[in-house]
Amino acid sequence: MECIINNLPIYYEEYGKGKPVLCIHRFTEDHGLMKGCLEPIFKNLDGYRRIYLDMPGMGKTPSADWITNADIMLDTLKKFVSQIIGDEGFLLVGASYGAYMSLGMAYDADINIDGMFLFNPCTVPNYDERNLPDDEDTFEEDGIEEFVEGENIEGSDRFFDEAIVVTKINWERYKKEILPAYSLTDMGFCEKYRASGYALSFHSKLKGLDFAKPITVLTGRYDDSAGYEDSFNLLKHLPRLTFVTLEGVGPLMQIENPNAFNFHLKDWLSKIN
Repeated sequence: MECIINNLPIYYEEYGKGKPVLCIHRFTEDHGLMKGCLEPIFKNLDGYRRIYLDMPGMGKTPSADWITNADIMLDTLKKFVSQIIGDEGFLLVGASYGAYMSLGMAYDADINIDGMFLFNPCTVPNYDERNLPDDEDTFEEDGIEEFVEGENIEGSDRFFDEAIVVTKINWERYKKEILPAYSLTDMGFCEKYRASGYALSFHSKLKGLDFAKPITVLTGRYDDSAGYEDSFNLLKHLPRLTFVTLEGVGPLMQIENPNAFNFHLKDWLSKIN
């Protein structure tokens, strides 16, 4: 499906009926990441309309020269909400940069968000300013490197760069849910965007975010991309915050510890209901 915004076709997929749940993926990736970890839960629940989009320049949504910074990206997402969801209250699920966009959306009091579930959230746009773990406790299944290399799939090195729990089962999910995006995403656009406008112009004001609805934040103890300390420091003042740091996982927590991920997602939904 497509939603046209300023002549740009935003690709999205929609499943189920009921309460809208907008799902926003990580930077340079696409809806496959969100769909892969959320649909196994939601397909067994009634009353949720899941909306998985591809941000501009990523996945099946083309890039556009006029999207030069985070404010424009956020405004595009707001227009998507206006067209596809309207004024109805909805839920937000965001991963990494998608979580950052979710926080930016929540800062707008005119947007009717009834709850947020954020995992591995990016809350400090400048990588060099992030508090990142300086140690890793990894697990690697015997023979996994030979197994993956034997499949000869382009981009498989990304899995080894990100994974903390390096197993065949996790590789199969990564190969299905995350890796396909990289052959579709406009990396030139993403590199230019990251260099010139990755941070929201009102980023410093996010520390005063006023959000009194249920918000669950899942972080990984060994997430060397977004970290875990910064997001707590930014959001600890929120009255209905559930903040969890999972031991033994990194940026791929939804794959590496699906039981914990699924538990906290269901717990968040129960608080909203």
